[in-house]
Amino acid sequence: MPKNIIPILLIATAILLVAIGTVFFLSSAPRESEQHPVRDTPQNAIGEQRGLSSQTSADCEPAAAFTHHFTDLTTIDSIIPPVFRNSKGTMPTTLINIRGKVPLYMPTAGRLTQGSYHNEQGAQFYMWEIDVGCGVTVVFDHVTEPVEKIRQLFPTSPRNDSRTDLFKTPLAMAAGELIGYTTGSVNAHNWNFAVYDAAEKNFLWDTGAFNDQPKYYTQVCPLKYYPESMAQAYEKLFLLSLRDLTVEQNLCQD
Repeated sequence: MPKNIIPILLIATAILLVAIGTVFFLSSAPRESEQHPVRDTPQNAIGEQRGLSSQTSADCEPAAAFTHHFTDLTTIDSIIPPVFRNSKGTMPTTLINIRGKVPLYMPTAGRLTQGSYHNEQGAQFYMWEIDVGCGVTVVFDHVTEPVEKIRQLFPTSPRNDSRTDLFKTPLAMAAGELIGYTTGSVNAHNWNFAVYDAAEKNFLWDTGAFNDQPKYYTQVCPLKYYPESMAQAYEKLFLLSLRDLTVEQNLCQD
């Protein structure tokens, strides 16, 4: 064997050993994804649960059933159930005709999420929406005196329109808790109570009357969440016509 071949073989052998060692090291080293695995943290899991809780489904029951009256029944003169019509058009709400100053209560547990404080007929009124879960919301309108912790959710000065604002921090309230008082509207002395269920559509959907306010299509009878004995106490106060008011279609009628 020529003498100059030996150094060449030694160099080649060294290179081969280095290459083998490198391959072995790389194959045994952990991959980047194994060094820093992506895991579902408790925070991520909570976020997913919250997302599901806001969805509606057939077997979802809100924090309703309603367990408390939303006002003192003895203060009610009459109730115009939804949906009624007057000289201004179709009114998709429940109208509560009252005497004097009346208390308002949470019919079930929920969170106040948005509302408005506005001028109307020379007086100031509050309106707010309560999320009670499973796509069901409750609205109190024409409130004249909210309790202090609710009043603090609103600006100090009323608007000249009734546009709503989301509250920075939703306010949790317990079932049966006092939420305020009202003397009702200036001339008629009534206030409004409404319940919406995102999983439902009422007869207004077919008329297309409120395409600019599609939430009205989801209004339901507010008594559907009450036990029958409590619902009947309200039904006894129903009027289907009063002055210029006529119930267009009673959502509380089976």
